[in-house]
Amino acid sequence: MRMREGVDRVLFVALSMWVGPAMAGSFDGNWMGQIPPSGLCQSVSTMTITVSGDTLSGVIHNVSNVRSFTGKVDADGSATFTTQLHHSGTIKFSADHFDANWNSGDCQRHSLGDRAPDAAQTAALIAQRKQAQAIYDDLAARATAGDKSVDYTALRGSYPFTGQWDAFGMTVAPLLEQAKVAAKGKDCATALEKLDEVLKIDYTMIEAHQVRSDCLKGSAARIEARIADGLMDSLKHGGDGKNENTAYPVMTRHEEGDILKEKHVVLKTRDTEVRGSNGHFYDVVHGIALWNGVWFPDIYFDVTAEVNGRNSRMAAEAADSSLSAASALKADVDAPGPSY
Repeated sequence: MRMREGVDRVLFVALSMWVGPAMAGSFDGNWMGQIPPSGLCQSVSTMTITVSGDTLSGVIHNVSNVRSFTGKVDADGSATFTTQLHHSGTIKFSADHFDANWNSGDCQRHSLGDRAPDAAQTAALIAQRKQAQAIYDDLAARATAGDKSVDYTALRGSYPFTGQWDAFGMTVAPLLEQAKVAAKGKDCATALEKLDEVLKIDYTMIEAHQVRSDCLKGSAARIEARIADGLMDSLKHGGDGKNENTAYPVMTRHEEGDILKEKHVVLKTRDTEVRGSNGHFYDVVHGIALWNGVWFPDIYFDVTAEVNGRNSRMAAEAADSSLSAASALKADVDAPGPSY
């Protein structure tokens, strides 16, 4: 019971830190947001912005490069900017959120972000991440040992705040595919080896536990099947996906795929990280039913935990960078000077 309450506190504080009532004041200060995959741009990037009066400057942090930009902000929060590669875009600031849109030359990009956390908030986020990692590790170990009382919603909810979180499956998806190919070829030794790599990164991947169950026998197979069922039950019972209010809360992109597979729906297009009227973030999937080829009603996924997980990671990484820089400066100051 105490473990579950701990998860609830982690998620409540993390959510309230990033999704809450608007704060009064100007747009001055530091802001940060994520840039989800879009079109040909399939990596997750980040955007940091500093506003001072009617001017703004910032940086787009991509996997392979960093692009700076500058712009102007109107009194109502409407802003325009131009990147160093002369791509133009727009930003709309509110008291505590921003919505940016631009074309990078390769694809249309957007970023939904918030004010950067202050020192106290950053310290709280780092503490919450440590707590979430402990909860996740404990629940995963208990599930592996066959504990039938594991709270799979708590396990899933803590994952976005762990160090190994792989939101879009960039690392685990290729490993899982290799495992499935090996299992299909009756090479379960290789399959289990690859699945071990997958589950070390993402213990919440339902299909990995299903394939693992197929490759094992006896009680070990039953334990893996129970884990897969527990994760799926938690995912399905989180909502019905019919609208924002009943959206499925998801922690990774593969959980969206699990729901689509369960509903026998083929993805056609996806609106990514749309901010709802309640301040939460949603993916809205437009797809076709497999059984008749007709458009299926839109399916809503609440991805707020994913956004907060990335914000949390960004804050922790920024704190680590500042600490490293301070340590380097101290070392330089403390170093003995030259002898003459």
